[in-house]
Amino acid sequence: MTSFKYFVTASLDGLIADREGLSLWSSEPEVEEQVADTYRAFAQEIGAVVIGGKAYAAIAREVAEGSRSWPFGRLPVWVFTHHELPTVATADLTFIRGSESFWRDDIASSAGAKDVWVFGGSDIAGALLDAGVLDEIWVLTYPVLLGSGNPLIGRNVKARVRLLQAEQLSHGMRLAGYSIERA
Repeated sequence: MTSFKYFVTASLDGLIADREGLSLWSSEPEVEEQVADTYRAFAQEIGAVVIGGKAYAAIAREVAEGSRSWPFGRLPVWVFTHHELPTVATADLTFIRGSESFWRDDIASSAGAKDVWVFGGSDIAGALLDAGVLDEIWVLTYPVLLGSGNPLIGRNVKARVRLLQAEQLSHGMRLAGYSIERA
């Protein structure tokens, strides 16, 4: 069965970006390689992506500027948005609005036998959690304190979780996965 997995990098104080929306993790090549390897291993299980409009718009802008390549290859990408957004050439995009639970089956079907990566940001992760769609949260914790910014989960949603896996990585990073406990 397809699972919806929020996989994200966060600071030690539980933030995915600072107040300016920047993720100031590290510029050390060996650290960046460890992060890239962790994401690549996770991506092997992914058949579709869900992303919020703000996060998508930032990526689309960087792709248009040429400072970044499209990170999701040919995977179907579902963008929750209330705004008109530019498309990215060669990307398999579906722009949607409305209830997160309404779209669950269509998104899961597009992933085939694989899982759905809830890419972010924190608001869409919170909305999917609140709607009962989110199944797991995977956090790659970076040993840095950002002080203030975007929280791991938005919308002030509360949930009980159960630890699935915890792994200490190099350079003080830690990967932990949690399943959402349903009432």
